[in-house]
Amino acid sequence: MFVRKAALRPVPRWAVVGQEAVDAVERLVTGTEPGLQRALDAGYRDLDRRQPFLAAWLAEQISTRGDELAQSVGYFLSVTVFLAFHEAFAGRLREIDREAIALAAGILQADEELRADDPAEVLDSDDVLRLGQPAVIDWVQHHVREAIAQADEETDLDALDAVYRAILVEVIALTDAVAAPAGEPLQEPA
Repeated sequence: MFVRKAALRPVPRWAVVGQEAVDAVERLVTGTEPGLQRALDAGYRDLDRRQPFLAAWLAEQISTRGDELAQSVGYFLSVTVFLAFHEAFAGRLREIDREAIALAAGILQADEELRADDPAEVLDSDDVLRLGQPAVIDWVQHHVREAIAQADEETDLDALDAVYRAILVEVIALTDAVAAPAGEPLQEPA
């Protein structure tokens, strides 16, 4: 067995968002423009009510980007990622505080730095995060790729990257906020 340095923690199986939760969110946001906007607005209100610190942090990260495409993708993904976690773990999703958000951001940054400093490392942090939350990260990456395909020469790709990183922080924080089901150990044996 090869052991690699990593700051990202393994995701317990009871905290993995299943494809069925992502599919439910996709059905919710598929349809006409007015219907999509209503679903996103309702989802944002739910995010703001249930996860106020996370909602405020995401709003700050996304709204400060001057690029309209990055803001639009960020709004869509921040809401739909939350909805996927809520769909999967409604009764077990704890509220995230400022410290948990700072911890999630620090974990992502530390993992990126570890990987950048290791020339033998072949996986990026988002690849490692995908190993733990495949359905959610596939959803996020699919929509970021679509945004890049729609981008014109005036699109700020750095703003889109910053929004993508904010969504990765959201995934880490929400994953950590999933409470273990009754009778399950907090960490699974290695």
